[in-house]
Amino acid sequence: MPRIQRTVVSSAVYDAVKEMLFDGTWVPGDRIDRKALAVRLGVSPTPVNDALHRLTGEGLVESRIRDGFFVPDYSDEDLADLFAVRAGIEGVAARLCAEEALPGEVEKLCALFDPFSRGIPPERTEEYLRADKSFHAGLLAASGSARLREVERFFGHVFRSYEHGLVRSPGETLPEHRRIIEALRSRDGREAQAAMSDHLLRSRRALMDRARSSG
Repeated sequence: MPRIQRTVVSSAVYDAVKEMLFDGTWVPGDRIDRKALAVRLGVSPTPVNDALHRLTGEGLVESRIRDGFFVPDYSDEDLADLFAVRAGIEGVAARLCAEEALPGEVEKLCALFDPFSRGIPPERTEEYLRADKSFHAGLLAASGSARLREVERFFGHVFRSYEHGLVRSPGETLPEHRRIIEALRSRDGREAQAAMSDHLLRSRRALMDRARSSG
């Protein structure tokens, strides 16, 4: 029985720490204070260590010998690779949404960008970023595929790719989002898939260009 209890606690701590990572409790490069984390969660250090080692194996936490655990600070090349993966996963999710999601689910997603019909002034960039995140995460949820949602829950591709904020300007990406939205509303699965993949691969190319210019 004690073993079962420890497994339950370790799993709960893992879920809690992962949620904290995804919620932005720490910023890239932060050292994770294991003792403070154990106190915050009301557990012993053992399940915290178990969770951090597990998250290290998933690439969500970085372990440094003698220094402890850190939130990774991804390079442009790393982020570009995430966008390549997202292009495949979210392209399929967009197609499923267009072809199978309930009308209410589709309209809820599409309405996220309605507040930006007159453009995005600099002071609304953070608002646009939140809408961007909600749109991509919501599309995976509305796809109806438990496996696609599981991939994101396990690896956090969407979460990790926003580490340094928007890759490209709202003025550049808003027309691309509108193309995706038009395909979703018209229930054109092929176009939704192509539009989403193109959108994410353009961000990948921007990251690769930035990496080359700074290299």
